[in-house]
Amino acid sequence: MNFLEVICNDGLAIWDHSYRIIKIFAPGAAELLHEGETRKPVIWSILHGRMVGTLGIKPRKRMTILISPSRDGEMIARGARGMGFSIARGSSKQGAVRGALELVDAVKSGNDLVFMVDGPRGPRFSVKPGIIRMAEITQTPIQPFVCSAKSTMWMPSWDKFMAPNWSTPIVYIFGEPLHVPAGASDELQESLRAELENRMETCRLSADNFFEAMRK
Repeated sequence: MNFLEVICNDGLAIWDHSYRIIKIFAPGAAELLHEGETRKPVIWSILHGRMVGTLGIKPRKRMTILISPSRDGEMIARGARGMGFSIARGSSKQGAVRGALELVDAVKSGNDLVFMVDGPRGPRFSVKPGIIRMAEITQTPIQPFVCSAKSTMWMPSWDKFMAPNWSTPIVYIFGEPLHVPAGASDELQESLRAELENRMETCRLSADNFFEAMRK
């Protein structure tokens, strides 16, 4: 384990003992995820700016994240490995085929997949079609997920990255899963992409309004 991985591993231990996570499940999500570690794989649909929420989804070792094969991606990959995640390397511009094959193999081995659906450069909250294609290829359900914190810093980046303040409560919203049928036409895939975007927005608004609603 290199120095970066050691730092990430130690920081993760601090995370696990510092934040109270409140989890809210849509009925379909509760049914899909109730078996815990023994359940079948899912594809996690996550907003780029809320990727910190992946730290609270366990077990992390069964989650495979697609990371760019670039030099910057290598640093991110090392850190993610230090946090216990499995890594596939590829992007839409570099190593796309290799990355897709690694993701397919990960599902076959029982791993979940993690897609930052509006990444890598936005537009913010706009779901890209890659997750729909992968769900159709692997016949794996998509699980929408958005988190929000009671007290947080929002980074001045395109995704307004959420950095929860120390020990603040965090809410996790698990939306209704989305299933993509085998052989789905381009038109149906686009319709399902728009539906996933709508479900993600519903989750985001629920998460961002949660603590304000609790005060009323």
